[in-house]
Amino acid sequence: MTSSQLMKGVGTQSLLNRILESPEQVSALQHLPPPTLARLIHHVGLEDAGELVALATTQQLARIFDEDLWRSERPGQEERFDPERFGLWLEVMLEMGADRAAARLAEMDEDFVTFALSGQMLVLDLDVLTMSRLRSNEGLEDEALVDKALESSLSHELDRFLLISRRPESWDALLSVLVALDEAHHELLTRLLERCCHHASEYIEDNGGLYAVLTTAEQLETDVAQAREERREREGFVAPTDAAAFLGLARSGQVGNDPVTRGYTQAQREAAQTPPPGMEGAQPEQTSPAMPLVHLLQEAEVLTSQTPAALLGAGDGSGTHALPTTLREALTTLQGEAPEAFSRCMQELGYLSNVLVSGCGHAGRPLRALEAAQVAIATCNLGLEESPEADEDRSHPGGLLAREGLVPSFGRGWRVLHEDVVMRSARAFEAALARRVPAERREAARTRAELARDIAAGKPWASRKRWMHLAPFLSKAAFAAMRELVDECPAFNGAFIATREQVAEVQRRVEELLLP
Repeated sequence: MTSSQLMKGVGTQSLLNRILESPEQVSALQHLPPPTLARLIHHVGLEDAGELVALATTQQLARIFDEDLWRSERPGQEERFDPERFGLWLEVMLEMGADRAAARLAEMDEDFVTFALSGQMLVLDLDVLTMSRLRSNEGLEDEALVDKALESSLSHELDRFLLISRRPESWDALLSVLVALDEAHHELLTRLLERCCHHASEYIEDNGGLYAVLTTAEQLETDVAQAREERREREGFVAPTDAAAFLGLARSGQVGNDPVTRGYTQAQREAAQTPPPGMEGAQPEQTSPAMPLVHLLQEAEVLTSQTPAALLGAGDGSGTHALPTTLREALTTLQGEAPEAFSRCMQELGYLSNVLVSGCGHAGRPLRALEAAQVAIATCNLGLEESPEADEDRSHPGGLLAREGLVPSFGRGWRVLHEDVVMRSARAFEAALARRVPAERREAARTRAELARDIAAGKPWASRKRWMHLAPFLSKAAFAAMRELVDECPAFNGAFIATREQVAEVQRRVEELLLP
């Protein structure tokens, strides 16, 4: 039995033991790229990853926070900070000891720490609070309401500040860390509390007074999100709103020299010239001390070892799993004749994959990283086939990519998918339902009307959660096909669409399934 086969059966605890019991692996852990360490923590589960968190460097934790503490309700929507998740991180960090947890926060960006703490508590200046209440023109009844709200809140006086909990579940952990900060970093804590107090004062004034704030759970807003997006952009990520904008432009055939791609390219150039803070002098990945640990995580299937280049050769080339032959041939030509152009195309495949992860849904959920790479490759292949130049110059399939790169090919392919697969299938879907759904079936009729509105808006997948009401009016095969094809990222028989032949096959199949 191979090492890989053995590791597939290794449980999470066994993997942890294998890492933590080896001094070499423990040392390697601190050299892992933050996204890799984040994957390991996610695999283990944050609640059980206290020992890993304790071993991580402050720089690693700061980058992991950029990834882990922000949530989007759906792909393409702006990500928002998750204060509940940060509270859980505080609890896990406290396992290393309050002093060490406080030291980690003290080493992080002060704007971020202020913002994160503001999500956990309201900070009020006791002197200002007392004077404002003495001068208040509010009635006794209003004062009584504020007193009652304060009495029912978890709170703590620290120097001249009153700290009021906004997250009761993480209050004990927060207090422990703040007390430790006060002992070891008093001046820093004072600055943090003063800034939190300033934000709280503005927030209270803008939201109807202290009583209203104490009885609601809205979050403070700062420019921390923008700083985070700039860091992530330098590391190759694409903001969800930018990704959604790019995909919208692609559906209308307007990508290649679009502002999203230009901004991303510029950010990558700047990142290549200036390493991120804390990473100066870092070793290349292939010579990093972390590589043995990376290989262990690949064997344990925490990480995937598949790259876009490897995916170009996946599959057997038959049926709906057709190989991206045109793209593969073009890239093979470039690799031999124009290495720089080949390298640029591989970087663009990474960019397009990141766009799809951030901005595109599939089957009612975000695309996974491996799926996004597969979609990027399939769509580029389709777009390359759609280019008139690709037909005219089959003897030099890499010439077009050398001139324009992969992004325009992706744009052509994405537009074909939207117009010839998604929208065409959606219109056939709605037409079949119009013939079959009786007006007296109100829920189904209402859902069909929503589908018609979604089609008119160019987003026929928007109401897919309600399509269950439409299933009785189609065969199982027809309804399953519509669920695959009428989607933001369509598929056909479980595979992503990569060729013109597949597009034609989709259209024939839809006609067969939805005949009157």
